[in-house]
Amino acid sequence: MKMRVGIYGGTFNPIHNGHLIVATKMIEILKLDKLVIMPAYIPPHKVKERRVDFFKRYEWTKTAFEGVEKIEVSDFEGKKGNISYTFDTVSRFEEDYEKLVYIVGEDNFLTFDKWYRYEELLKKIELWVYPRTHKSNLLSMKKKLEKISKDIHIADEVPIIQISSTLIRERIKEGLPIRGYVPFQIEEEVKNFYR
Repeated sequence: MKMRVGIYGGTFNPIHNGHLIVATKMIEILKLDKLVIMPAYIPPHKVKERRVDFFKRYEWTKTAFEGVEKIEVSDFEGKKGNISYTFDTVSRFEEDYEKLVYIVGEDNFLTFDKWYRYEELLKKIELWVYPRTHKSNLLSMKKKLEKISKDIHIADEVPIIQISSTLIRERIKEGLPIRGYVPFQIEEEVKNFYR
């Protein structure tokens, strides 16, 4: 029997409870056998963004998902080093699995046509987008990309979660609590890193 495997990539700077909700809900909706959480080493669209060292973000992500069924946190992009292009990651993982499901948030999807080798990437994956706020923009990009691939889907069943890593970093700088925003196991460490 073929395994149905997804990849959920991101900077996870830091990982937060919204990521956990999206990941577990997508496993349920898409009936995935496994979901690989893929922290980026250097995201192409955030080359200049100040971020915590990859291996610290990877460690936080592993801690956050510890004990969650069907989840595997990968250090592939960290070990590879350099800019983390989704095309390269998918090309490597498709050696082990058949067509992969790739999960992306609406904010990143809206610039999908700027991604490295995005047309070839779309032909390799089943793309699922979880909405954040801008449904009309999302549908407009979906229509544009459907000229390349019809395998693009919007995961309307995922709850819209207004938590972002940027918001968490801002709250920490302002001295506001982040209880409930990030997994409690990493809360103190996250606060210390972004102060």
